[in-house]
Amino acid sequence: MSPAAPAVSVVMANYNGARHLAEAVRSVLGQTLGDLELIIVDDRSSDESLAVIDEAAAGDPRVRVFTQAQNGGPGAARNRALDAARGRWIAIFDSDDLMEPDRLALLVQRGEAESADIVVDNLMLFSEEAPQGWPFLTDAAERWLDAGDLVGAGRLYAPGPDLGFLKPLFRATALGSLRYRTDVRIGEDYNLLLRVLLGGARMRLEPRPLYRYRKHGASTSHRLKPEHVAQMIAVDEDLAADFARQPPRVRRLQAARTASLRRALVYERVIDQLKARRFAPALAEGLAHPGVWPLLTLPLKARVRRLAGRLAARPAVPATI
Repeated sequence: MSPAAPAVSVVMANYNGARHLAEAVRSVLGQTLGDLELIIVDDRSSDESLAVIDEAAAGDPRVRVFTQAQNGGPGAARNRALDAARGRWIAIFDSDDLMEPDRLALLVQRGEAESADIVVDNLMLFSEEAPQGWPFLTDAAERWLDAGDLVGAGRLYAPGPDLGFLKPLFRATALGSLRYRTDVRIGEDYNLLLRVLLGGARMRLEPRPLYRYRKHGASTSHRLKPEHVAQMIAVDEDLAADFARQPPRVRRLQAARTASLRRALVYERVIDQLKARRFAPALAEGLAHPGVWPLLTLPLKARVRRLAGRLAARPAVPATI
């Protein structure tokens, strides 16, 4: 790596993100750690993204922009940015999100001081309706995280937050030649982070919510389809040899994640059958896999929560005599 290499390469994939892109670019360029480069790979956007980037960058030489010849998904776009990255540290950043001004300085400082290979911080979720935001991890505490922590939190429909949503700062030497799987469109961030951890990387959690994760209609995760869950199972199975070399605790947690994915696959199939009014096949599948029944209450619980929220927000009606 050349002596002129920046401290941090910020990697950003973009596809039709013009609405929030200028804010995101300015959020990076306004970091108190100025020794950085921002690498943006546009995935064949059909909106004004490139013009927005040009205006927001305002000629800042730290911004490097690449355009894909064809749309290949966020993994392929990020891989191109990773191949071009020159920094000692690499930060993954989404084109509709924001960072606190001192985020990169604090994460690099923590990574260097503690000889970490990866540093992740808490997220502050926010939206237009709730601009102040709310923390993703409600019990965040400074600690080391390993592959077991990641897979244990990655069980589908399990209580607690999925650590795969955290946005890592990788030491470039720890990431090495590992790249996103371009055939994975659900959970590609989780998969890359898991492979780095399975290779022995040390990951430190910074409890402060320095990354601002925007919640909006285009970013909301919709219900998984059966084919999505099936792919998640297959992708995990590709790492079977890596898991075989892990301690018993990590293997047990991965077995629990696999079981949750298999239950979720049955659940998604049953939901599809119910929506198509194929009640007999849905009942037969549910009876063949009784572990799926608790999951079938999830839509009802979600409706109750939404109703409770609407009632709480409704103005009180004055009492009449």
